[in-house]
Amino acid sequence: MGEMSVTTTPIRVGIVGANPDRGWGSGVHRRVVQMLPGFELTAVCTTRAESAQSAAREFGAAHAFTDAADLAAHPDVDLVAICVLAPHHYGIAKAALEAGKHVYCEWPLALTVEQADELAALAAERGVKAMIGLHLNGAPALRHAARLVAGGFVGEMQDVNLHIRVPGSITQTMATRASGTHLLSIYGGHLLGAVTSHFSELADWTARAAIHLPPVDETGQPCTRDAPDHVLVQGGLANGALFTLDLCSMSFAGMGSCWRIGGSEGMIELRSAEWDMPAMEALEVHGARMFEPMQPLPIPAELDCAAIPSKPGRYSAYPGTEASRAALAAIGNLYGELGKAIREDAPVFPDFSHAAAIQRLVSSIDKTLIAASR
Repeated sequence: MGEMSVTTTPIRVGIVGANPDRGWGSGVHRRVVQMLPGFELTAVCTTRAESAQSAAREFGAAHAFTDAADLAAHPDVDLVAICVLAPHHYGIAKAALEAGKHVYCEWPLALTVEQADELAALAAERGVKAMIGLHLNGAPALRHAARLVAGGFVGEMQDVNLHIRVPGSITQTMATRASGTHLLSIYGGHLLGAVTSHFSELADWTARAAIHLPPVDETGQPCTRDAPDHVLVQGGLANGALFTLDLCSMSFAGMGSCWRIGGSEGMIELRSAEWDMPAMEALEVHGARMFEPMQPLPIPAELDCAAIPSKPGRYSAYPGTEASRAALAAIGNLYGELGKAIREDAPVFPDFSHAAAIQRLVSSIDKTLIAASR
């Protein structure tokens, strides 16, 4: 998005899930909001008064809340950022929309397609800007690849293949479908949303899945597992290209992402930039035209988020887990576009309608996997 010119008063942001010690809200969203011109962190919300007050002091927010509805109703809040666990997204987003506030909600939008459809309709009815946090929509590397494809680098697109290895499924929170935070619902949604937005929608597909992990969580305690830790999806895209997704989260070996986008005249490959940083946004881009070797394809500066410093390359998020600089840039790009839409009263993308469509796709795939396992 490059530099953003700001000539109006800042958009005042309230972050729900701004824990002072850990979390995506404080580790990533809070940093992005404070780095971006045209935004101001004005309120924070956690479940405990002590942590809310601590976060407000540490982050320089004027207001602290323990109830997200109270944050949304406050006149000093223009935009509500929802950065808590998936089961809470629907209720918080509904309260914010009913208060007439703009919303940025981390993926997924809700636990069910019906809830997502309701929120999309409510956002349209209230005339506010509602963005879903599908990070890969803002990822500079994927935007670069999409631009190259649109410009004819690969010729006629013939196939899109994703091989993704990520951490997470060992944890209790990702072990069951009921949590709303399992491998397919979270990582699968981000990836399928990116394919749909940057390249082409899925026209047809088949899917298989497996559970490889034992019935214990990250602490060694017994846990029930019904959410797959390995998912395979293959089919065709609306533009005629073939598609495969091999997504798993049951090993700490060989983690990372690899996208291969092939066509009649060339190939583009996106790979994780660092072996120990499996964040899906942190990618390097290479490409080759017909009969030529793979070469680096540097990401143009205008596709990056200039407000995010080039260093450090990583930021603390959760204990033992860091967020990549690329993740902040991707989310910064989305915030920047949301801010522009708010100021100009223009459409925003990816919006809640898009979120509902991707949630419907993910739900359909999951229903197929459940039926196949019976």
